[in-house]
Amino acid sequence: MKDGIVNVMKPPGITSHDVVNSLRKVYHTKKVGHTGTLDPDALGVLPVCIGQATRLAEYLVDKEKEYRVMLKFGIATDTGDNSGEIVERGGNSSLSREEFVELTKKFIGKIQQMPPKYSAIKKDGQPLYKLARAGVEVEIEPRTVEIYDIKVLMYNETEALLNVRCGKGTYMRSLCEDLAKGCGTVGHMCYLMRNQSGIYRIEDAIRLDALEASENPEQYLRPMSEALKDLPQAVVSDETVKMRLQNGLSQKIQFPQTPSQGQTAWVSDEQGNLLAIGSWQNESFQPHKVFKVGEEDENI
Repeated sequence: MKDGIVNVMKPPGITSHDVVNSLRKVYHTKKVGHTGTLDPDALGVLPVCIGQATRLAEYLVDKEKEYRVMLKFGIATDTGDNSGEIVERGGNSSLSREEFVELTKKFIGKIQQMPPKYSAIKKDGQPLYKLARAGVEVEIEPRTVEIYDIKVLMYNETEALLNVRCGKGTYMRSLCEDLAKGCGTVGHMCYLMRNQSGIYRIEDAIRLDALEASENPEQYLRPMSEALKDLPQAVVSDETVKMRLQNGLSQKIQFPQTPSQGQTAWVSDEQGNLLAIGSWQNESFQPHKVFKVGEEDENI
């Protein structure tokens, strides 16, 4: 089994964890993890790490996301999307298209957002959605999120179609509810598709059913190094240096551009195989995570 990242086109109707369970069977390994939950009703890009690549998840979660989202005015649900029970009804949007576009601009930048009570965020070690299903009332704190851009693709008094670019932890369901409130009514998210997560885009994604049916699923694995391409990289060929790196020892390594003090960087061999991720400390590279080239993984 090879290590790598597969750009999955998640279908609607299943959870992100369902995708992980499926790929454990496809790739015959327990080492599988996704890089950011996508709502069960949503579809789109879900990068999934296989094998040693699971140790790269932290470098993928923080990347920019892009969503296509439909807001439906006049109905609020307890989940914030189509899957929930209706909790409130209201009228149509009271704004013109121009006024609505101006409203969306108020949400661009760093904002305070209240996460949905049906979400994967944990409170006292329990996901909020489990507490909500059990009828447990909990106090949810607003969180700082960042929205880079909102484009209004379609708008009328009953619904709006948006393209949103944002940072990690931003909930489209909450954005839809807040926008509806700004329009003088209630609303919910009735459609969500993730077009991009970091460097992984929807036009390059492989459908889950195609992966499950493939006789050679390893062809869809993308190299681990892709997750690190925006970080400083050095290539080493000396076998002694490689061995010392893989033992976690600090090394004097020549980078094309010297990293700044404390900056995260990575080292590969001549074939592009990831050897170590670490930081630049006192003119040396200090490994924090080391990777074994060709390491065999335990099959299920």
